[in-house]
Parts: sequence; structure tokens; C-alpha cells
Amino acid sequence: MININKIIFRNLILGGITISILVGITVHLVEHNRINNYAEKLAFSESTKYSEYYNNFYHNPSISSLQTLRKIVQNTLDHDLFISIEIYDDSLNRIIRESLKDKDINEIKHDLDSKFPEFIMAGEIAHKVASINGQLYIKVMSPIRDKNKDKIIGHFEGVYHVSNDKIVEIRNKAFLSVFQSVLIVLATTFLLYPVILQLKKKLSIRSYELLDSNINTIKSLGSAIAKRDSDTNSHNYRVTIYSVSLAEKSRLSKSQIQALIKGAFLHDIGKIGISDAILLKPGKLTHDEFEIVKQHVVLGVEILENNKWLRDAIDVVLYHHEKFDGSGYIHGLKGKDIPVNAKIFAIADVFDALTSSRPYKKAFSLDKSLEILKSDAGSHFEPQFISKFEQIAKELYIEISNLENERVLNKHLDSLISRYFTILN
Repeated sequence: MININKIIFRNLILGGITISILVGITVHLVEHNRINNYAEKLAFSESTKYSEYYNNFYHNPSISSLQTLRKIVQNTLDHDLFISIEIYDDSLNRIIRESLKDKDINEIKHDLDSKFPEFIMAGEIAHKVASINGQLYIKVMSPIRDKNKDKIIGHFEGVYHVSNDKIVEIRNKAFLSVFQSVLIVLATTFLLYPVILQLKKKLSIRSYELLDSNINTIKSLGSAIAKRDSDTNSHNYRVTIYSVSLAEKSRLSKSQIQALIKGAFLHDIGKIGISDAILLKPGKLTHDEFEIVKQHVVLGVEILENNKWLRDAIDVVLYHHEKFDGSGYIHGLKGKDIPVNAKIFAIADVFDALTSSRPYKKAFSLDKSLEILKSDAGSHFEPQFISKFEQIAKELYIEISNLENERVLNKHLDSLISRYFTILN
């Protein structure tokens, strides 16, 4: 039996892990975006730092103003982590290029330029991040504007080396954010588990009550039909047991057997629509009267077709009087055109009629009943199902015969039904 608690727990864990991964990726992207924001702020800050000195040089170009600008750039290289700074005028002519002496700037810039060949000065703040030889570098570009901020008069370009300490700090923050996010998701998942179990328990109780009510309803309907047809509940109980046993022997699916159980109880429900004068007539029916009786299968469908839970019983209700050779009613179906459940039920129904006492006949023996069934194989019944029924009939008949009364028979039937109509635990 499927344990729904394990399924819920497994799905919650899988869901929690999946969400954790997604959250982790999202947080990682957010942390990565922080580097981008950091680079943009860095570019803006550096371009602003040089704006005043470059403006002086741009509007009053002289050796003195150029030297002042170069000195500011050199101080930046000495105290910040820029390893290379270049300044261009508004015609993209390089005015200044300074770099740290102990760095192979040409090689680094070549690698950066090869990674970002489309990276050009376009009058906007821009940056690119690259890992070279295990080190993280940020190439930033920013326009330099005049004092009125309405005109671009130059461009700043710098290569910033992100220190190992800074990388560790960024990674630690990212890892901490991911860890916290995952921990929150998993904690929430575990907190939800008992809540979901409680809701599932209540749902299972309601579902079981509904299922039990549905089963009792079809048993009650079957009982009402049997009593109206001068029969007993035992007939419905026996034909259901016989049908399910043959279905199991024939390896029918669980859903097919569920439909068969419903159909077995309700196979004659259409007789509700047949008048007592015909249904309870003691003598032989006339041709016209028998034609009316035949309509009980159609009436049964009309009763069931609007009930979604009972709709799969229609195969038995509508077709259980069809015969393998096509001589049955109401559609004259033959062979493979007759639904499997209807073929199986027809054998169970006739077998019970043969082995049971009726007002108009005594019960036939087991051997005589099986002999009649076998003689009708290929005409009334499908041969392969008759062959399978022969293999189980004796043991099944003895078992049913030893059940003391209708109450015990009903208990035996309930045990069988519980195998096919269950609520997941």
C-alpha cells in the first residue's frame, strides 16, 4: 500500500531542495550584481575625482595643468587598487597613461581587450569583469563632463585589481546569504510538514467517509433492485465476488475491477423503470413484454450516466446481456466488441443463477453448472474466460457455500472491496 506520508515528506524535501537551489542561484546573481554596482560606482567616483583637474587642463591646456592632472593620477595608483589609468580627450586622443611599475599592464590589458573587443568609449559609464590568471580585474570607463555637466570633454579608463581580501569578502557574503536563504527554506519546509500531515489526516477522514458512503449507496441500490425483483442481497454479493475473482485471474487492472464492482451491484438498476405487471409476472412473458424488459439496460445507463463516480459501471449495466456470438441484446455485439467487464460479469451472473435456488427452479450442482457454462463457450461466453473460470470455480464455490449467512457473506465482500477502494495512508 502506498504511504502518502512518505510521499508528502519526500515531495516537501525535493521541493525544499529545489527552491533552495533556485534561491541560492538568485542570491548568487544578486551578489554578482553587487560587483557590477561596485564597478559602476567606482567608475563614476574616479571620473568625478579627475573632473576638476581635467577641466582646468581642457580649458587652459598647459604643462603645469597637465602635470597637476598626472600627479593626481599617480597618487591614485599609489593609494588605491587601480593598476592602470588612462585619460582621453573628447577626440579620443590619449592625454595620460599611468600604471604600476610592478604589474605587467600590457599583458593584462591585452587579455582584457581580447575578452571584450566591443568594449569602447560610448559616452556612458561601462565596465567589464574578467578573471585573469586567477585574479579578478574590473575594466571601467566613464565620460568626463565639463563644469556645467552638459558636454563630454574627455574619457576615463581604468583597470582595477580586486584584492584577494575583497574577493574573499564578496564570496563570504554571498555564501552567507545563500546559506541563510537555504536554511530559511528548509526550516519552513520542516515546519510545514506536520501542518500538511494534519490537513491530510482530516482530508483522509472525509475521503474515507465519502468513499464508504458511495460504497454503501451502490450496495443499497443493489439491494433495493434485488428485493423488487424478488431476489436477495446474497445474489449481488455472490456475483460481485465471482466477478472480481475471475477478473483477478484474468489480470485486469485495479481501475477495471473497481468499475466491475460497481457494475456488479448495479447491473439491473434499470429494472426500476420496468412495471411490476411485467417484472413480477409469474408466467412466461410475451414477445412484446420481453422487448420491454430488454430496455432495462438502456434505462440503467440513463440512471447512471450523469453520475461521474458511477459512469464506469455502464459497461456492465448496458452490455451484460450481450453474447459472444452476437445473439444477445441490446446491441447484438459479438466477440471483441463486447467490453471485458461485461463478458466477465455475464459468466458470474449465469453461474450464480445456475447454482442458486429460484422460485421456478432448484439449484444445479457445481458440475452441472460448469457443464452448462462450457457448452455455451463460444456462443454465449468468451472461451478464454470460461477456461479461466473453470480453474477457480470449485474452490470459489465451496468458499462461498461455507459462508453461514448474508451478514458473513457481506463481511467477506467488504474485505474484497477494501483491496480496490482504499484511501492512501
